[in-house]
Amino acid sequence: MLPALSLRFSEPPAGHVFLGVTYLPKDFLQYAAISRQVVADGSFLFYNPFTTEPQDPRFILLFHWAVGLVARFTGLSPIDVFEWSRVPLLFVFFATLWWFLRPVFPERGDRVATAALVGFAGGLEGFARPFANRLPEGFSLRLRQDTSQLHGWSAFASFYNPLWIASLSLALVVLRPLLFASARTPRALALSGAAFVVLFFVHPYTALGVLAVAALRPLVAWILREPLDVRRLLADGAVLGAALAATLAVSLWQLQDPVYRSSTGGVFGSENLSALWYPLTLGLLGGLALAGARRFAAARHPARAALFAWFAAVAALHWLPVLNGYKFVFLLPLPVCILAAPMARAWLEQARASGARRRGLALLGGVALFGGSLLHTVEAVRSVRSVSAFPTDAMQLVRILAREPAGNVLAPAGFGNVLPAFSSQRVWVGHWFLSKDYFVREQLFRRFTTKPAYEAALRGVLREDRIRHLVVPAERAERLAEQLGTQVAERRRVGSLELFVFDPAP
Repeated sequence: MLPALSLRFSEPPAGHVFLGVTYLPKDFLQYAAISRQVVADGSFLFYNPFTTEPQDPRFILLFHWAVGLVARFTGLSPIDVFEWSRVPLLFVFFATLWWFLRPVFPERGDRVATAALVGFAGGLEGFARPFANRLPEGFSLRLRQDTSQLHGWSAFASFYNPLWIASLSLALVVLRPLLFASARTPRALALSGAAFVVLFFVHPYTALGVLAVAALRPLVAWILREPLDVRRLLADGAVLGAALAATLAVSLWQLQDPVYRSSTGGVFGSENLSALWYPLTLGLLGGLALAGARRFAAARHPARAALFAWFAAVAALHWLPVLNGYKFVFLLPLPVCILAAPMARAWLEQARASGARRRGLALLGGVALFGGSLLHTVEAVRSVRSVSAFPTDAMQLVRILAREPAGNVLAPAGFGNVLPAFSSQRVWVGHWFLSKDYFVREQLFRRFTTKPAYEAALRGVLREDRIRHLVVPAERAERLAEQLGTQVAERRRVGSLELFVFDPAP
């Protein structure tokens, strides 16, 4: 929470205010825009406010709904609730992790070691990033992008996103009886199926990852020459099949709406992340996990097939050239930390019983394991002032539009990304994923406001999308006012922006 707290003790850049967002503002503002609908009218089914196309509310996002409920009953803003939700969610996660680990590690010490690694261990990318500029330009850019903490290469980095904390907690509930024979009871399997349905409507990508892990476990068990348990396979298939049938039924209903259909997807693509980054992104933790995997295999540990399958499934998902695999990386640290925990514990015990040289090496190892979490925090605190900053005059205009009746707004994409988080307005373009043809529309808006040749196209958008408000840079306002003539019912100048108000369409 240090980045969020730091905003309370620092001044925003000149001419700006803080939005309160500390992490990935394009997406967090989208989360807030969804949750705000609960605050406004108690919605359970959500609409997409980043498009002006006609639509029925069909989005089901359970975590966003829960955030909205808390905001509605506490009077806090959805952004504040999202930021502070990390605190209770982390307690829930580690309680769930402790329960999840009991079939794997009967000894308490191994569970403590796992929790410590999950909480704070990571790779070496934080140490390498400051030297990236000294590398060839193309490789330097790729290194910074592919090893960004926003991908969740460590659990510590993943915990910056409350949605991921919630989905990881649910994933543990789903996977426990599916992976560990000693945890299988009819009640546990029923809970697993129900948790999968909830997980799907919290974070579908985590649900896909869980499916991949569960599907790969029997294959890995066969490779390890474990006896085939047909009854177990049938039971798992029945549990997941029923859960999938429930989610599919709801999804088919949702897909009947064209806006929902165009707003979903994104699994298939080419934005994958190579496992060749592992020496850097996993670092010493990865080496300990490799040594731990050998020990699990040599001891024929009952959980070895499950953990190997978990690692292999996530590695395949984030590396496949046909998937946008960066969305699955945050599922990788958990099995790595579990495999590494006994080795880390043994290493620490040896260091305690050895001389100064061994203790010095252990200290360096501790820096390599845990120093990344400190570097990530420093980086986040340094960047949060720019991440959360928004022009003061633009925020004044957001507040003006928040007091207006709900309608459709044509505005620059950056303004459109913020407006739905604070108002009931819908925007023609605003979010890179939820606005249809985002990059095309971003360019079109610029041409609408700079090129007279696009007058007919602008009038078409104003008419067909029933635009009530138009936000333009003030230096372009006069030409547009002449162009639109009596169609403009009112004009308001707010700093560097101007608001055109049109009469409501009949």
